[in-house]
Amino acid sequence: MLSDSSRRDPRGGGFLRRLRLWATIAVLFAIGYFGWVKFEWSRPTATLRQPLQFLGKHAEIPLDVADWGTGLASLDVSIDAGGTRYQVLSESYPAASWRGSGIHEKSFTLAVAPSDAKIPEGPAKLTVTARDGSWLNFLVSRPPTLVQPIQIDYTPPSVEVLTTQHYMRLGGSDMVIYKTSKDAVRSGVVVEQYFFPGTKGLLPDADIAAAIFAVPQDLTPAARPKVVAEDAAGNRREAGFFVSVKPRKFAERTLDVNDDFLKRKVPGLLEINHLAATDDLLAGYLAINRSLRTQSEETIRKVCSHSEPKMLWSEVFLRQPDSAPLSSFADRRTYKHDGTVIDSQTHLGFDLASLRQSPVVAENNGKVVFAENLGIYGNVVILDHGLGLFSLYGHLSSIGVAVGQSVQRGDSLGRTGETGLAAGDHLHFSIMVDGIHVDPIEWWDPKWVADHVTEKLKSFENPATTAAAGAPPASAPPPETGHRGRHRR
Repeated sequence: MLSDSSRRDPRGGGFLRRLRLWATIAVLFAIGYFGWVKFEWSRPTATLRQPLQFLGKHAEIPLDVADWGTGLASLDVSIDAGGTRYQVLSESYPAASWRGSGIHEKSFTLAVAPSDAKIPEGPAKLTVTARDGSWLNFLVSRPPTLVQPIQIDYTPPSVEVLTTQHYMRLGGSDMVIYKTSKDAVRSGVVVEQYFFPGTKGLLPDADIAAAIFAVPQDLTPAARPKVVAEDAAGNRREAGFFVSVKPRKFAERTLDVNDDFLKRKVPGLLEINHLAATDDLLAGYLAINRSLRTQSEETIRKVCSHSEPKMLWSEVFLRQPDSAPLSSFADRRTYKHDGTVIDSQTHLGFDLASLRQSPVVAENNGKVVFAENLGIYGNVVILDHGLGLFSLYGHLSSIGVAVGQSVQRGDSLGRTGETGLAAGDHLHFSIMVDGIHVDPIEWWDPKWVADHVTEKLKSFENPATTAAAGAPPASAPPPETGHRGRHRR
């Protein structure tokens, strides 16, 4: 007879051994995975989104931190200067699970006021210490995540206005010449909400800059331009200067918008400018005259935000040959439909008429920076003449130049037409200073250009005359010219 032990199934003992083996492997794997996670070797990272060399009285620290393992556990940001540590930020991020906080990245724009914290001027050090949930932090001393040398600077650059005479009309422009200290990295003229950057390198003294600026037509003669200069730490100094702004009353005109015009213009303009189609032609017209007009001006400002840092022109601007004015600059226009006022807008520029599809020429030397459809202006060419000065040629039936092409005064740009929101064949011409429309009539006047631009620059070409701190008195602006006739809509 067989014993009980001899009757046991040997397969049962093998199954138990395999089960114990797999259980042991699973436990070892869990311990290994837990240890791999909790003893994470990779460290958090910290980067500055923008280069940071200086901190002024009020500044920002653009910081990104990340940890793709256990997640961030804490973050400390400090500034060391003069033997003292100044805490900027200290945050902790509690664990959300056994793995860690689960916070893998954070972006900060830390507003700091070093002067309020009494941090002394001079060399300093920005220190960022980010920690994750790794247990190695308790066993190993780790260096800071980011150390950045910086300079604390509270002293704004100096600025001195050199030209003494600035006579302008509302909606007109002028040039101011000024000198800044070498630490200025940005300078120009502020006129309320508008900024017109200055340019260095035009004159023998490298610290002298010139800025063409405007008192735009939507301001008042009470506007007071100021020269401003900023250094790399954001410290800013302002200097007022003498400006006499002559009041001006702009022409007021009423235009009738009839149904034939709406049928002829609105559907095509909505389509080419990617606006929603509508059977309500009047509503479509208002969208064009308002929203599309605003978008067109925004595009102009963007196109004119970068200009050659030198004069590309050498003569007065050439008025279009054989053309007659249809309207003047900054007309205040009221639009009526069936006798009811439906809208009001300001017309920025000059409308010039000639024969149908007449040649359009460059009014001065420059470079083509735009050559395509532009909303209410239709087919447009924009030229950069340097120092922030641009000219615009609108409603063209055809464009004969390409972006990047250099043109000379009198070169052909295309032909007149009635593209965009034009009621008939003509040229819309504008001059802009850093994207702000100004009165072209000044730039067509040789005496005005000499007194307000070229002679001012010449007076500082000899370094010995710079100390005189003033150009010859500028002449009074030319008399205002009014024009009546057909108008662009």
